[in-house]
Amino acid sequence: MHSKQSIECWLFHKILRKFLLLRCPATHRHPEYWQPITGGVWHREPLLQACLREVREETGIVLAASDIVMIQEDFHVFVPEYDLEVRKPIFTATTAIEHIAISDEHLAYQWVAPEQVPETLFWESNRISFAAVNAFYLTSHPRT
Repeated sequence: MHSKQSIECWLFHKILRKFLLLRCPATHRHPEYWQPITGGVWHREPLLQACLREVREETGIVLAASDIVMIQEDFHVFVPEYDLEVRKPIFTATTAIEHIAISDEHLAYQWVAPEQVPETLFWESNRISFAAVNAFYLTSHPRT
Protein backbone atom coordinates (compact mmCIF):
# COMPACT_ATOMS: atom_id res chain seq x y z
CA MET A 1 0.00 0.00 0.00
CA HIS A 2 1.31 3.45 -0.82
CA SER A 3 0.58 6.66 1.05
CA LYS A 4 -0.34 10.18 -0.06
CA GLN A 5 -0.30 13.37 2.01
CA SER A 6 -3.26 15.72 1.52
CA ILE A 7 -5.19 18.45 3.34
CA GLU A 8 -8.89 19.06 3.90
CA CYS A 9 -10.34 22.45 4.85
CA TRP A 10 -13.91 23.32 5.76
CA LEU A 11 -14.87 26.97 5.25
CA PHE A 12 -17.67 28.19 7.50
CA HIS A 13 -19.54 31.35 6.54
CA LYS A 14 -19.98 33.28 9.78
CA ILE A 15 -23.00 35.29 8.59
CA LEU A 16 -24.86 32.65 6.59
CA ARG A 17 -23.91 29.98 9.20
CA LYS A 18 -23.23 27.51 6.38
CA PHE A 19 -20.34 25.40 5.10
CA LEU A 20 -18.80 25.64 1.64
CA LEU A 21 -18.96 22.57 -0.60
CA LEU A 22 -17.39 22.25 -4.05
CA ARG A 23 -18.83 20.14 -6.89
CA CYS A 24 -16.30 17.73 -8.42
CA PRO A 25 -16.67 16.23 -11.90
CA ALA A 26 -17.63 12.63 -12.62
CA THR A 27 -15.00 10.07 -13.55
CA HIS A 28 -15.26 6.47 -14.71
CA ARG A 29 -15.20 5.48 -11.00
CA HIS A 30 -17.85 7.83 -9.54
CA PRO A 31 -20.55 10.39 -10.42
CA GLU A 32 -20.26 14.13 -9.75
CA TYR A 33 -20.05 14.78 -6.02
CA TRP A 34 -19.76 17.50 -3.37
CA GLN A 35 -16.81 17.85 -1.01
CA PRO A 36 -14.95 20.45 1.08
CA ILE A 37 -11.69 22.03 -0.06
CA THR A 38 -9.09 19.29 -0.48
CA GLY A 39 -5.75 19.02 -2.12
CA GLY A 40 -2.28 17.61 -2.25
CA VAL A 41 0.81 18.76 -0.44
CA TRP A 42 3.95 19.71 -2.35
CA HIS A 43 7.30 18.17 -1.43
CA ARG A 44 8.50 19.71 1.86
CA GLU A 45 5.50 22.06 1.97
CA PRO A 46 4.24 22.72 5.51
CA LEU A 47 0.68 21.44 5.94
CA LEU A 48 -0.67 24.82 7.02
CA GLN A 49 0.85 26.44 3.92
CA ALA A 50 -0.70 23.71 1.76
CA CYS A 51 -4.08 24.52 3.31
CA LEU A 52 -3.71 28.25 2.65
CA ARG A 53 -2.62 27.54 -0.93
CA GLU A 54 -5.50 25.13 -1.63
CA VAL A 55 -8.09 27.55 -0.21
CA ARG A 56 -6.69 30.31 -2.44
CA GLU A 57 -6.47 28.08 -5.55
CA GLU A 58 -9.92 26.51 -5.15
CA THR A 59 -11.90 29.56 -3.97
CA GLY A 60 -9.87 32.72 -4.53
CA ILE A 61 -10.12 33.47 -0.81
CA VAL A 62 -6.84 34.57 0.75
CA LEU A 63 -6.58 33.59 4.40
CA ALA A 64 -3.86 34.24 6.96
CA ALA A 65 -2.30 31.41 8.94
CA SER A 66 -4.02 32.84 12.03
CA ASP A 67 -7.43 32.27 10.37
CA ILE A 68 -6.92 28.50 10.24
CA VAL A 69 -7.82 26.07 13.03
CA MET A 70 -6.60 22.47 12.94
CA ILE A 71 -9.44 20.16 13.98
CA GLN A 72 -7.59 16.86 13.56
CA GLU A 73 -3.88 16.47 12.95
CA ASP A 74 -3.71 13.11 11.19
CA PHE A 75 -6.92 11.79 9.60
CA HIS A 76 -6.51 8.54 7.62
CA VAL A 77 -8.57 7.45 4.63
CA PHE A 78 -8.05 4.04 3.02
CA VAL A 79 -8.87 3.66 -0.67
CA PRO A 80 -8.69 -0.10 -1.33
CA GLU A 81 -9.27 0.09 -5.10
CA TYR A 82 -6.08 2.15 -5.43
CA ASP A 83 -4.21 0.36 -2.61
CA LEU A 84 -3.81 3.85 -1.15
CA GLU A 85 -3.76 5.45 2.26
CA VAL A 86 -4.48 9.20 2.29
CA ARG A 87 -3.24 11.01 5.37
CA LYS A 88 -4.46 14.53 5.97
CA PRO A 89 -5.02 17.11 8.65
CA ILE A 90 -8.54 18.49 8.91
CA PHE A 91 -8.63 22.30 9.03
CA THR A 92 -11.39 24.88 9.26
CA ALA A 93 -11.66 28.64 8.88
CA THR A 94 -14.44 31.20 8.93
CA THR A 95 -15.16 33.77 6.26
CA ALA A 96 -17.69 36.48 5.46
CA ILE A 97 -17.05 36.23 1.71
CA GLU A 98 -20.14 34.78 0.05
CA HIS A 99 -19.19 34.66 -3.64
CA ILE A 100 -16.06 32.74 -4.51
CA ALA A 101 -14.04 32.11 -7.67
CA ILE A 102 -13.87 28.34 -8.10
CA SER A 103 -10.98 26.72 -9.91
CA ASP A 104 -11.24 24.86 -13.20
CA GLU A 105 -11.18 21.55 -11.34
CA HIS A 106 -14.64 22.19 -9.86
CA LEU A 107 -18.06 22.59 -11.47
CA ALA A 108 -19.92 24.63 -8.86
CA TYR A 109 -20.06 25.64 -5.22
CA GLN A 110 -22.76 26.04 -2.62
CA TRP A 111 -23.07 27.14 0.98
CA VAL A 112 -24.85 24.33 2.84
CA ALA A 113 -26.60 24.39 6.23
CA PRO A 114 -24.84 22.15 8.78
CA GLU A 115 -27.80 19.81 9.11
CA GLN A 116 -27.79 19.20 5.33
CA VAL A 117 -24.04 18.69 4.87
CA PRO A 118 -23.87 14.94 5.69
CA GLU A 119 -26.58 14.03 3.17
CA THR A 120 -24.94 16.21 0.50
CA LEU A 121 -21.50 14.59 0.78
CA PHE A 122 -20.56 11.61 -1.38
CA TRP A 123 -17.58 10.22 0.55
CA GLU A 124 -18.04 8.66 3.99
CA SER A 125 -14.63 10.02 5.03
CA ASN A 126 -15.92 13.56 4.44
CA ARG A 127 -18.97 12.84 6.61
CA ILE A 128 -16.66 11.65 9.41
CA SER A 129 -14.38 14.69 9.18
CA PHE A 130 -17.41 17.01 8.96
CA ALA A 131 -18.77 15.58 12.22
CA ALA A 132 -15.56 16.69 13.98
CA VAL A 133 -15.65 20.13 12.34
CA ASN A 134 -19.32 20.63 13.14
CA ALA A 135 -18.72 19.61 16.77
CA PHE A 136 -16.01 22.28 16.96
CA TYR A 137 -18.45 24.98 15.84
CA LEU A 138 -21.22 23.72 18.11
CA THR A 139 -18.96 23.89 21.17
CA SER A 140 -16.88 26.98 20.40
CA HIS A 141 -19.35 29.02 18.32
CA PRO A 142 -22.84 27.87 19.36
CA ARG A 143 -25.56 28.59 16.82
CA THR A 144 -28.51 30.62 18.04
